[in-house]
Amino acid sequence: MTRQDQSISSYGFWYLVPSLMVLIVFWIVPLFFVGGYSFFHFMYGMHPRFVGFNQYHQLLETQSFWQALRVTLFFTLGVVVVGGAISLLFAVLLYRGMRASGLFRALFFLPYVMPVVATSTVWLWMYQPRVGLIDHVLGVLGLGSGIGWVNDPTLALVSLIIYTIWFSFGFTMLLFLAGLTNIPRDLLEAASVDGASSWRQFWHIIWPLLSPTTLFVIVINTINAFQTFTQIFALTRGGPLNGTTTLTYLIYETAFNYFHFGEASAQAVIFFVMILGLTGLQFWVSRRSIYYGG
Repeated sequence: MTRQDQSISSYGFWYLVPSLMVLIVFWIVPLFFVGGYSFFHFMYGMHPRFVGFNQYHQLLETQSFWQALRVTLFFTLGVVVVGGAISLLFAVLLYRGMRASGLFRALFFLPYVMPVVATSTVWLWMYQPRVGLIDHVLGVLGLGSGIGWVNDPTLALVSLIIYTIWFSFGFTMLLFLAGLTNIPRDLLEAASVDGASSWRQFWHIIWPLLSPTTLFVIVINTINAFQTFTQIFALTRGGPLNGTTTLTYLIYETAFNYFHFGEASAQAVIFFVMILGLTGLQFWVSRRSIYYGG
């Protein structure tokens, strides 16, 4: 490398400094603080007291933590699997030339760019028993009314999953659609000429070639589902009976409702390790099942 190339390289580094400062100040530094506070019994207005791993040990014996973990896993499974399947179905329909596909793309993606608080408030009204839109439609169809969509412990989490699927549907569908556009149409045309049905074309051609996109969608949607907070706060506040209290909402409650900052930091560290481990597991499992062509 010549001196001029070195000068250009060092000059370009300074363009990265603002982004690096933001990353360090708002991500790296807080991460170290949270990790440090997790070893201290630290409440608002009190002097931090070092307790080592006792906080982690007590946390793993707390029923509320395991309840929040079960809720998080069920919520993530519903959003990723059901939401991904629906998004893939509509992506394939648009890819095959559905009429007014450009209009549908815009309409499907619109919820994703709208504020979550605003759309959650609308859905909260739709979920209201008797006066909400959903109950009104069900009543007109004779399917019952007065359903406590966000008040019933057995329905609140399902209602939250439905909203999250609706919110993220357009984003996931566009990811699948982008992957579909990279599949050579010559392969599908050749398969069609050979008499392959639409299902066989999907299963033997589209699905294997779409596996890298599918992996990306699963990883991104899993992380987003684990980090979900706003719609929980707006729709259910973690209730009823902690039926929608995920790990993120549990961390929020522990830190800002009960002011147990040390315990909340320990929860956050465990949460971070879980996301990191789950993402690594997804990549490891998919190593033999992802087809990159060639």
